[in-house]
Amino acid sequence: YKQMKNTILPLQIIGITVFLFLYNNLYGQGVIPNGDFESWPPGNNNNPEFWDSPNSLTGGFPIFLFTVEKTTDSHTGNYAASLTTSTFFGETIPGLLSLGTLNIDLINPEDTEFIGVPFSDRPAQLGGYYKYSSPGDDFGGIGILLSRYNEVTAQRDSIAFGLTVLFEEAEYTAFSFPLQYFSYQEPDSLNIVILSSASPFIVSGSNLIIDDLFFDYEGTPVVDIGGDVSICPGESHTFDAGYEQGYTYTWINQETGEVLSNDNTLTVNEAGIFQAIVQNQQGLPGFDSAEVFMLDAPQVFGLTVEGTFCEDDPLVDFILDGSETGVQYTLWHDGVQISEAINGTGDVLVFAGYDLPGQYVVLAEDGGVPCSSETGALNVAFVPRPQVFEVTGGGTYSPGEEGVEVGLSGSETTAVYFLYRNAEELVTQKTGTGQPLSFGPQPEGLYTVEAVNASWYCSEGMEGEVLVDMETSLTEVITGSFKIYPNPVADRFRIQSLHRDISGKLRLVDSSGSVHLQDTFSIHRNGIWKSPDLSHLPAGIYILQLFFEQGGNHAEVLFLNR
Repeated sequence: YKQMKNTILPLQIIGITVFLFLYNNLYGQGVIPNGDFESWPPGNNNNPEFWDSPNSLTGGFPIFLFTVEKTTDSHTGNYAASLTTSTFFGETIPGLLSLGTLNIDLINPEDTEFIGVPFSDRPAQLGGYYKYSSPGDDFGGIGILLSRYNEVTAQRDSIAFGLTVLFEEAEYTAFSFPLQYFSYQEPDSLNIVILSSASPFIVSGSNLIIDDLFFDYEGTPVVDIGGDVSICPGESHTFDAGYEQGYTYTWINQETGEVLSNDNTLTVNEAGIFQAIVQNQQGLPGFDSAEVFMLDAPQVFGLTVEGTFCEDDPLVDFILDGSETGVQYTLWHDGVQISEAINGTGDVLVFAGYDLPGQYVVLAEDGGVPCSSETGALNVAFVPRPQVFEVTGGGTYSPGEEGVEVGLSGSETTAVYFLYRNAEELVTQKTGTGQPLSFGPQPEGLYTVEAVNASWYCSEGMEGEVLVDMETSLTEVITGSFKIYPNPVADRFRIQSLHRDISGKLRLVDSSGSVHLQDTFSIHRNGIWKSPDLSHLPAGIYILQLFFEQGGNHAEVLFLNR
């Protein structure tokens, strides 16, 4: 009796909790093996072929208790499976039928293995036909699990799961229920478990007759992203998987396994095999794949002389830094061909003499390959030079007076105006106001004005020059004794003494008068003074002012570039 009870108790536990086991330790191919229960091989513990039950434990001598048996009360064909909940030695055992192999662990029932059969399809529903009767409020049940072995975790991953309960029906009644998919991966095993008692309060005598199990694939998303495509370098192709509300979309590079997008479309610009996975609200996936082929095209070379140019500058020459023999090259401006075709030489090509602002590319074409190629686009702008106004003022002043006013007859707000004395010495600068400008009283000298476009550095000399003179010069001016370089400046400038020792103070100011550098200098003959690093300053126009201890001062425009 004790031995029988040790066998029966685990079976009862298994019957009550079997639906939970469907999430673990299952394997799973094609149609449902012997789903019509027509094959019952002799010597198989009274089990249908491909199916297993606890009959191997309870059906032997001296018990002879079979909870699963063959019956001729079939829906179609000759036989069906009959599962009966039975009482033995005071314990109630549910009829249990499992697809595949059932390895019952009598000591630890929770470790019982429900080993399914190989399976790689993705059905939408499981259906069949049944009868059910019970002397109480019991009900039967059926569950299904699709799984896949995970080589990394050495566990089985659940792919899809479904279950339903079967209530009392005197005549054969159809049933079906959907599978809920947790993953779009392909399963490798299938397990189906059937119970004559699926309620927590099982009743002896409950009987489930089941027949003609089948899979329904209706509802599987139909995915069509089109066929394989070929593209040229620099082109792209967009695949479209359609759109359904509530569906999820996954795009995969099948060669690398990388997930590329979760939108319903995918745009690609490289060769590869791309797969669309579309899952409905149940997670049931549909698939389609297409390959992208990259066609041959001529080699791409670089095009130079991009920049901004001033009006009346010499014509612009475009230089292609390489070419291939057998390939023809043409220059295009804003989408229009503007040059004759030039045959590649294997060396640099020049497209000379163009003065139109806009976007330029060079197109390379080879009759032996299906695709053309083009350089990156170069943008060229020709900026207007400042408008010309007349230099005003000048005259004679007496010693002790401040000087004579110098001005300009007009100005533009987009320009900066530089006042020079004796052609070389920068005196001051003013930003245009749209009105005449005054540079204030100036000492003796010959004065000219140059205007620079504030954004693009295109310059233009203003008309005329004015002379300021006085009877006696009181200031020693150092001229021609030094030079300042480089100009434009990237980070540091230098002052070189040419034929005498010089020393003094300097400062660097911007067009608004803000001081950015103050320092002293002392340079021996032919020596060089190097400035601090100016790379932190914004690019623009600055004035370097020099105040010599020997007497006199000097100002020079510095352009800071990046």
